[in-house]
Amino acid sequence: MDVNEKSSQSISSDGNLSKRWTTGRIISALFVISIAGFWIWALSPLAPNGHPDKLDNPDFAINAKLLCGVALEDLDDLPLAMTVASPAERADQIDAGTRIYRDLLAALLSIAPDESSRDGELVRLWLSDYEIYLSDRDAYASKFRNGVDEAFTVTKKGKRWVTDPVDEFAKANKMRECLVPLDV
Repeated sequence: MDVNEKSSQSISSDGNLSKRWTTGRIISALFVISIAGFWIWALSPLAPNGHPDKLDNPDFAINAKLLCGVALEDLDDLPLAMTVASPAERADQIDAGTRIYRDLLAALLSIAPDESSRDGELVRLWLSDYEIYLSDRDAYASKFRNGVDEAFTVTKKGKRWVTDPVDEFAKANKMRECLVPLDV
């Protein structure tokens, strides 16, 4: 077969070069179209924006910052861990800090948005995670009372520590005062 025969095979009867749509070309074209479609959607006003934990109404966050600030001040009034004379005294310090934060959670729940709203659901999920953290503190204090002195660990939520979503929610809503306390 010579060059003239090859070139005549690729010319269709109407004189145009024929292009074959193979399975690979179709898949590649669909892939490129889907990538372009995704970016068009992602950059459009239809795509969600912002942090998923961001509250729609900032009123709760504004009031929560004040309550969390008071709790932080109360926590700062407790003696430092290195000042304790016994494990039982350390357990009492942990319990005192936990009581401050249990009172805080009760106060935050009292000002939480209506639970049927998106904001109300988010706040209650946040408070639920915070309560898990406080239960971990209770368990840690019990270990001290029983003479076990080991590192403080928190419950895992999925593949992350329960403190991660607590802190993420606080950061997303500009409530740094409401981050998990670091007194343990």
